[in-house]
Amino acid sequence: MKTSVVKDVLLVATFAGFAYLVVRNYKHRKQREKEALEFLHFQLF
Repeated sequence: MKTSVVKDVLLVATFAGFAYLVVRNYKHRKQREKEALEFLHFQLF
């Protein structure tokens, strides 16, 4: 039973870490797109 609990905790931690990386990457990408749009806007106007 003890190994099963350890495996479950590791599995949940792996999924949480993966989800964190995906969300962080998404936020960084959106921030870069926003900065690029603002830069383009300031260049045009």
